[in-house]
Amino acid sequence: MASTAASHDQDNHDHILRPRAVKPGNPMVLRAMSEEQTLKPNGFPNTHQSGLSSGRSTPLPADAPPSLQSISSARKQIRAQQKHRMFPTVDYFARVSHFDPKSEYRDFQGFFVLFWIGLAIMVMTTMLRNIKDTGLPLRVRPWQLLTANTWQLALSDGVMVLSTGLSIPLQKFFRQSNGIFRWSKLGMPIHSIYQVAWLVLWVNWPFMLNWKWTAQVFFTLHALVILMKMHSYAFYNGHLSTTERRLSALDNPETASTAAAVRYPSSSTNLNEINQTLEEKKDADAKEALTQLREDLAFELTSPLGQVTYPQNLTVWNYVDYILCPTLCYELEYPRTEKTQWAELFYKTLAVFGCIFLLTVTSEEFIVPVLNESALRLDGMTKWTDMGLVLAETISMLLFPFMVIFLLVFLVIFEYVLGAFAEITCFADRHFYSDWWNSCDWLEFSREWNIPVHHFLRRHVYGASRPYISKNMSTTLTFLISALLHELVMGCITKKLRGYGFFAMMLQMPIVAIQRTSLVKGRTLFNNVCFWISMILGLSIMCALYVLV
Repeated sequence: MASTAASHDQDNHDHILRPRAVKPGNPMVLRAMSEEQTLKPNGFPNTHQSGLSSGRSTPLPADAPPSLQSISSARKQIRAQQKHRMFPTVDYFARVSHFDPKSEYRDFQGFFVLFWIGLAIMVMTTMLRNIKDTGLPLRVRPWQLLTANTWQLALSDGVMVLSTGLSIPLQKFFRQSNGIFRWSKLGMPIHSIYQVAWLVLWVNWPFMLNWKWTAQVFFTLHALVILMKMHSYAFYNGHLSTTERRLSALDNPETASTAAAVRYPSSSTNLNEINQTLEEKKDADAKEALTQLREDLAFELTSPLGQVTYPQNLTVWNYVDYILCPTLCYELEYPRTEKTQWAELFYKTLAVFGCIFLLTVTSEEFIVPVLNESALRLDGMTKWTDMGLVLAETISMLLFPFMVIFLLVFLVIFEYVLGAFAEITCFADRHFYSDWWNSCDWLEFSREWNIPVHHFLRRHVYGASRPYISKNMSTTLTFLISALLHELVMGCITKKLRGYGFFAMMLQMPIVAIQRTSLVKGRTLFNNVCFWISMILGLSIMCALYVLV
């Protein structure tokens, strides 16, 4: 009788309407439940399992007392009617938080908005404090700094950019020359001498005119950008002129060279892969037929998109377009968007001037007063302990302002300035930076913080020197040139040459070697914390040393 009643009750319970099971939204939960075989094929929880477990309660034996059967029946009816309770219930699943390393959530746009709100609060608080102390909203007038040397800066910058246009007739001359002035002979040295003279002139130009630091910083940085653009244009077109000459010489294969067709590393090639690629290419080209060599040379003279072939690119319009494009590596052709989004261009232009204003306010309100006060305190001090305490206090007071300066410089250059020029030129590739904030060592940071400069150094320094020197020497040379450029910028800003920036840049190489050891490598959180601490602390130390020592 008991078994018959249990069977009858079970049949009745099968006709009870139950609410649809809720599918967990987290893929990791679904994957875990699937591995434990608690999901149906459609992805919902499997409530009917074997007799060993019911999933939520232990199954009753067939000869269970009527009291236990009544309790089991009540539980099932309550679970079935759970969605119809008057008081709302809460569904709980195995999930992780958004900041958990295992979380797949990646949208943190709200923190970007909070960053700007925080800067607005900082500016308003500064203005109110200054009104209380001096009666003026700002301690200095940023408008005077932003408009200082405006006409001289505009005219000088225009002449500086126009002077690089000499590269076009020089490239045409080197291409047409059949004597010693071809690119592979005197063409490369001539253009290199012109680049060195050009750099010396324009780096000293702001010093000769005694400009304000704001105008000098902009002009120096722009001069370095134009120098790298001019170098890439000249050396890539010089390489193409040599390739074209070799292709024409293959019309008489008896006297022509059958050496391998030389190509620069592509943007997707890693530094440690260049040596292997060159060696494999040498072995392959040694066995190529003459027809294959012609195809390789012709392929080298054609743009990646197949629309432009050298020397069709040696025009003024092509050079002007390249100067405006947000890239430092010259190519015959670039991918483009369909049209310019004028609203986006207006927004980015407005953001550029907003960031420059915030940079000026932060510098003049939180950095310059601290440095001036520290300079007065250091004047006349003779004890090294007292000087060390003043320097330590100065560095600590500069930590937060320089963190703000660092983030604003990153945004104004890589997000807004380059983004605005990308809109103007319809430049489609806007991958100007990667997630450098997650960097675990300085080598990773150098790859992801400034992708245009990284591509330039890899292509025209590391890749160009790799066939002639070892891998370690090429890496050292790349760091050396980068350190010299950083020291040049710091010297133009502070009008001092101390070598602190150069030493700090070259110190990255042994630091990276330590971070690649088995004791440190793989500790992502620890290395990222060390990166941020060294970044913020290093900027403050560099500023204090250059200004006060």
